[in-house]
Amino acid sequence: MYCSACGVQMPDEFRFCSSCGAPAGSAAGRTAGPQLPLRRSRADKKIAGVCAGLAQYLNVDVTLMRVLVLCAAIWGGVGLIFYIICWIVMPQEPLLLPPPAPSSPQPAANPVRL
Repeated sequence: MYCSACGVQMPDEFRFCSSCGAPAGSAAGRTAGPQLPLRRSRADKKIAGVCAGLAQYLNVDVTLMRVLVLCAAIWGGVGLIFYIICWIVMPQEPLLLPPPAPSSPQPAANPVRL
């Protein structure tokens, strides 16, 4: 059987994928899709990427998330404390670097001639 979330082949008796942790079998059809990890955004950030990461995780508009955090920061200061804690705790998205170009094989320094 193959995992419906990541496509890795797994034994039929497994209930969860050993690669991504998605449920196997009939339970896999009930999920809406793979859940994105909670990470600070690198691409859509204004200060630290906390609001963009939360918006992506919760599947809401990033502007709405920024307005909610700003309102919470103005009224009571809880939003500022929340933002700073998330900035410290949330990991940043990994850099997506292109794979290295394959190097061409080097000719042998001293070829053996027969």
